[in-house]
Amino acid sequence: MGGVVRPAPLALRRALAPAVVVLWAVACASAPGGKDLVHVVRPGENLYRISLHYGVPVERLIRSNGIRDVHALEVGQPLRIPGAHREAPAAALAPRVASAQDGEIRQVALRDTGLAFSWPLRGAVSSHFGSRGFGHHEGIDIPARDGTTVVAAESGRVVHSGGKLSDYGNVVIVKHAGRYATVYAHNRRNLVRKGDFVEKGQAIAQVGDTGNASAPHLHFEIRRDRLAHDPLLYLP
Repeated sequence: MGGVVRPAPLALRRALAPAVVVLWAVACASAPGGKDLVHVVRPGENLYRISLHYGVPVERLIRSNGIRDVHALEVGQPLRIPGAHREAPAAALAPRVASAQDGEIRQVALRDTGLAFSWPLRGAVSSHFGSRGFGHHEGIDIPARDGTTVVAAESGRVVHSGGKLSDYGNVVIVKHAGRYATVYAHNRRNLVRKGDFVEKGQAIAQVGDTGNASAPHLHFEIRRDRLAHDPLLYLP
């Protein structure tokens, strides 16, 4: 999920990693508050990460580059970035991840913030956190029947509830103490709104297959300061 860049004909393969080489085609000033740049895609990048780096909406990148399939980005492919608010990065915009070797991470979260995450949905994990293909899976996938209830893994404030986060489809993001956040994606329906305070165990969504999903399942992430951690390090 997440529209990870796939291998392209070797020629384009290293030019289009998400924002990875975006720097090289600088540009002429344009769009208020930013300037036009040309970003060369590098391995591991996708439109979502490129959008976050430059502060330009995914939809605008799609329109400006005539993109029909967000999964078809190719390494080495140049992307026009209209109204970029940051310069091109020095390295590929691949996700940073927490060490999966830290067996005490759950205890640290509990000790420092009082957070004790629970399962948002009971079921077998079909796809684990870590490298997958030419990208990185930043959470875990839990298959379930369409419409199954998804609950908040911890108490917190809803900072996003909508359907415009690229391949994630309908998404709920809950902000917790200690700069932690949880992400619940591919929902059939979101049951909470931005700004709502939710209690641990409260119903917040229904399982679905919106966005880039071949079957109903929950994609679940735990992040701290936007750094993806393996959710299984936190779950009981």
